[in-house]
Amino acid sequence: MTTWRPQPGPQEKAIRASFVDELFFGGARGGGKSEFLLGDYLADVDTYGEHWKGVLIRRTYPELDEIIDRSRIIFRDAYPDAEYKVGTHQWQFANGAVLKLRHLENEADADHFQGQQYSWIGWDELTSWTDMKAYHKLKACLRTGSATIPNKRIRSSGNPGGANHGNIKKYFIDAGPESSIVEGDDGMKRMYIRSLVTDNKILLERDPGYIKRLEGVGDEALIAAWLKGDWNAFVGQYFTNWDAKKIAVPSFEIPDHWPLFGGLDYGESSPSCYSLYTVDFDSNVYRLCEYYQGNATASQHAHRIAQMIESCPFTGGRYPQATYADPSMFVKRRLSEVINHSPADVFADHGIFLTRANNDRITGWRVLNDALIKERLYVFDGWNDALMRTMPTLPRSSKNPEDLDTTAEDHAADELRYAMMHVYKPHRVTEPEPYEGTGQEMIDQLATQTGRRNGRYAYA
Repeated sequence: MTTWRPQPGPQEKAIRASFVDELFFGGARGGGKSEFLLGDYLADVDTYGEHWKGVLIRRTYPELDEIIDRSRIIFRDAYPDAEYKVGTHQWQFANGAVLKLRHLENEADADHFQGQQYSWIGWDELTSWTDMKAYHKLKACLRTGSATIPNKRIRSSGNPGGANHGNIKKYFIDAGPESSIVEGDDGMKRMYIRSLVTDNKILLERDPGYIKRLEGVGDEALIAAWLKGDWNAFVGQYFTNWDAKKIAVPSFEIPDHWPLFGGLDYGESSPSCYSLYTVDFDSNVYRLCEYYQGNATASQHAHRIAQMIESCPFTGGRYPQATYADPSMFVKRRLSEVINHSPADVFADHGIFLTRANNDRITGWRVLNDALIKERLYVFDGWNDALMRTMPTLPRSSKNPEDLDTTAEDHAADELRYAMMHVYKPHRVTEPEPYEGTGQEMIDQLATQTGRRNGRYAYA
């Protein structure tokens, strides 16, 4: 029998949910997340013995130090004969159970786990990864060949914030009500259980001033994330002026005399993002619809984007007069001894002619922020899911605060930046010239101008 016991509340609830394939435990700082992972592994050491094989993962090896120190206390207290082997970075239990501690930085590193089998997989601070690709790839390792283990499982933890914030929010937090079971397309059942520092009675007894220190950080978003476990609070958010309620507008038919533009961020394994834009007579920019797809060739992307353009319900199938694209698309690749082709050439073959976009990142973000502050960017609601999902959660770069973190899912943001650099024209604020006429003459002049002007939703 083990001497470690989960604390009453969320931690105990999460430990008892061994019937759920995937469980994310997290929220506030100090919620007992690392102890939960270690305790959840321990829960079946006696049950399955030598068939209980686990791996606990952090993004870098130095990040494992704290959890190794904590495991020495919990594991040796529960199993005095358990041994941590420094050379192989794993815990060995007397009955044959094993827990490996590993680091895995990106999706490519996940290939090193190919062929390995685990009945328990743990991810500590899942928000520190840039995406969920490695997480999903390691699902293939959740299997047992020598024994039947009905409750083999994946467990993960994390706080709001970080490059993976948006992906975790979509996969776990927004998938269903807290503590509810959601079944994925792969048949695996998953659950999210929120932990708060107030649930960690042991921590608060040992450090009564911890909550006051969290409240003292000053930043409202940090307090909401770290103290309340609020996943709608974006810690380190780059686009602080992004307000979906103001940006998302109902779709409408675009008049023939409004110009059309395109924006394109290119990827083959990573997603390509293409969008159509228009500008009204008040210089407001509208993002109409988007194409967002990965794992495709240039020819496949071009064909599908052409289909989207021709079937767009707001434009009558008109092609844009210019598409501002990722400059890397113009680099030619040798396909054979006699054929040199760039992705831009492939798109031209499909009737989509590209223009090199200005790739000045910092200036581009400033232009975009100007449009957000002045409320001159609008997005058709329901037709731009990737942009609306990723923009609010993009984090600021830790190396260059003027830039966003390029390891995050920034494809839609880059495409928007390419388009805005060429389509949006920031307005200068000028002082009005003194008016020398009478009040009635001013009213008559304004009335005449208003009657001739096309407003945001006026088409003629």
